[in-house]
Amino acid sequence: MKTPDDTEPKTWLPTSWPWRLRRTCGAAVVVATALVLLSAAAGSTEAAAQPPAHTKGAVPSYVDDIQPLFNKRCVACHGCLGSPCNLKLTSFRGLERGGLGRNPYSSHLGDYARTDMNVVPTTAEWRKRGFYPVIAREGSQTDNLSRSMLFQMVETGAKHNTPGFSRKVLMPLYAKRYEHQCPATPEALSAQIEKNPAIGMPFGLPALKKTEVATLRAWITGNAPGPTDTERRKADMVADPKAVRAWEDFFNADDKRSQLVSRYIFDHMFLTTVVLEENPGDYFKIVRSKTAPGDASQNPPAPVEVIDTPFPYTNPYKLSGVDRFYYRLQKVTAPRVQKNHFVWRLKNADIGGLKKLFLDRDWGINTNLGDPREAPWDLGNPFRVYHEIPVEARYRFLLENSELIVSGITYGPVCLGQTATYAVKDQFWVYFVDPKHDVSVRDPKLGLETWETFMDRSLIGNDKYESAYSAALEKLQPDGYTIDAIWNGEKENPNAWLTVLRHESNVSVMKGRQGGIPRTLWVIDYSGFERIYYDTVANFQYWSGDVPKLETLIFFNYLRQEFEDNFLLLLPKAERQKYRDMWTQGLGQVALALEPFAGEEQPTQVKTSKLDPLLSLISEIQEHMGEKVSGPPDLLNPHKKPKLSLKEPITSYDEWEAAASLLTQTR
Repeated sequence: MKTPDDTEPKTWLPTSWPWRLRRTCGAAVVVATALVLLSAAAGSTEAAAQPPAHTKGAVPSYVDDIQPLFNKRCVACHGCLGSPCNLKLTSFRGLERGGLGRNPYSSHLGDYARTDMNVVPTTAEWRKRGFYPVIAREGSQTDNLSRSMLFQMVETGAKHNTPGFSRKVLMPLYAKRYEHQCPATPEALSAQIEKNPAIGMPFGLPALKKTEVATLRAWITGNAPGPTDTERRKADMVADPKAVRAWEDFFNADDKRSQLVSRYIFDHMFLTTVVLEENPGDYFKIVRSKTAPGDASQNPPAPVEVIDTPFPYTNPYKLSGVDRFYYRLQKVTAPRVQKNHFVWRLKNADIGGLKKLFLDRDWGINTNLGDPREAPWDLGNPFRVYHEIPVEARYRFLLENSELIVSGITYGPVCLGQTATYAVKDQFWVYFVDPKHDVSVRDPKLGLETWETFMDRSLIGNDKYESAYSAALEKLQPDGYTIDAIWNGEKENPNAWLTVLRHESNVSVMKGRQGGIPRTLWVIDYSGFERIYYDTVANFQYWSGDVPKLETLIFFNYLRQEFEDNFLLLLPKAERQKYRDMWTQGLGQVALALEPFAGEEQPTQVKTSKLDPLLSLISEIQEHMGEKVSGPPDLLNPHKKPKLSLKEPITSYDEWEAAASLLTQTR
C-alpha cells in the first residue's frame, strides 16, 4: 500500500511545540525556524573537547550512537517519502538502501517506480531499481571514508557550515529542488562539492559538532555495522502484547460485515500512527500481512510480512497470492517525523464503540456481501465498494476522526509539498454538515444512475454531480439550512471545527478555532469528504507523471469551491456571490465560472446581521459549537485590533499579549 512507508522512529522537535507556535499563523513559523537555527548554531559552538559517546577505540553502536545522531540532525529532511535524493535516515534499512537520482516529485510525463520502503524486501533489489549506496564497507579505513557519500557530505558541511556562513548560494538549488539530480557515485559527488562546497550537510544549517563527526567517522571506518539481532528483537518488543492482540482480533473478525468494516477503516486510516492507551510508549501502523497474529502473550509479537500495494484498496489476495491476509499492528521502531505523524489514539473500550457504530445497525434485508476475495477491489470508489455499510455509520466515523482524515489529505505521503499546495489558502476553517441534515446521507445516491459519477474527475462528471446535489438540496432542504445543520460534535468533540494552516509548501491541521477570522471557510458534507479524501490520498499516485497529478489538482479545486459554496449557503442569498468572487480571484475566476453553485437559490434560516453578515454568522457558529469545541478566545488574533501605543513601555502580560496581536493579520 502507498504508506509514508516503513515503521521507523520519529523525533526532531516536540510534537506539541510547533503547533502552538503556529497559532499566530505566519509570524509563528518564522519564530519556530529561528529557534531551530539558534539551537543548532549553539550546538555547533560547544566545546569540541568532549569525547564521543562511545567507548574510545570501539566501533560506535548504530542504535546508541548513529541513529540518535541522525534523529537529531538529519531526519527533519531525510525522514519521509519525498526526502532529498530519496535517502531515508530513519532506519538502518533506509540508510542501506541509499539514494536515488530520480525524484518522483519532479516534472515528468511517464510513471516512475514506487519508492515506498516495503516495495521490495532486500537491498539487492533496490540496487536493481537504481538506488546506490551512500556508505562503504569492507575496504581500508581510508577507502571507507572516501567512498562514503554520506561522510563526504557531512565532512564538507563541517568545513563550510561554520558560524557566519551564508546560505545565499544554496537558494537557486533549493528553488529547483524538484529538478535536482543527485550524483550516484563518490566521484560525481566530489566533483559537485568542488564546484559548490556550500552543499554540505546538514543542508543550509550549522555543521555537526566535532564529536559527532568523529563518531560518524569511527563508525564508517569500522565498516558501518547495523543493529544486532538482539537489538532488533528488543526494538520489536511491545509493552502489552494482549492489548495489541485485542485490536488485531477486532480487525480480523471472520464475519463478512466485520471484514468489510475493517477494510473501510483501513482505507481511511492507513496513514495514521496508532497509539494504544493500554500499551503506553509504543507506536504502530495498521498494515496488511501474510502472517497471522501469534499467541496473545508472545513478545515480540509474531513477525509481520507486509503486503505492499500501490493503493490501500488494491486487491491483497491477487497481489500476494494468499487465500487469507491479516490486519496487523506493526510496531513503529523508527523516529517519528512531525511532517507525517498524526496519531489515532485508541483504548480497548473503543472496540465496543466501533462495533456499535458499524455493526449494531440495520444493514438492510437485501445485503449480500459474498466472498470477500471476489468483492470489488481496485476501484478507488468508496461509494460503490462500501454502499452496503450504513452511510451514516461511514460518515460518523469520518466526522469523529476528521482531524486525522484531513491530516492525511494535507500531509499525505510527501515530505515537502509542491506548488500544488498553493491551491490551499494560508488559513481557513473547516466545518461539517450534520448527518441529520446531510442530503448525501439522507439520499446517498443523490438520484444519480451510477456511483461512478461521484468519482468522475472530469468537468462534465463534476457538473453532473453538482446538479444532482443541487436537486437533492432543493428536495430535502427546501427551506435552507438552520445553524443546526452544522455538526457541533455534541459540543464535546473538537473534530467539529478544524483550522488548516499553510506555510509556503507545507500544510498542517489543528483542532478548534486557531488564528483570526480567515479569508475563506469550508463546510464539508459526507459525499464531498469521501471525494476529496480519495482524490488526494487513497487514489493519489506520487510516482505518476504530470497528467494524473494535474487531474488531482484540478479536482481538488472543484472540491474546494464546492465546500466554500456549502458555507455560503448559510448566508443570505444576496451576499453569496460577493463572497464567492472575493474568495476566488485571478485565474481562479475562470474555474469559478465553470463550477456550478449547488443550491445557489436555496434560502437560509440563519439570521445574520446586515452590517457584517459573515462576522455575525461566525459568532452564531461559535455559540453553536461551544468553547470545548472551538477553544478559548484567541487573544493574539482579535478581529478588531486593540488601541495600544508601542512607543510606551509594556508593563504586564496583558499588555504584551495586546502588543503581539498587532503583529498578526486579519482578513
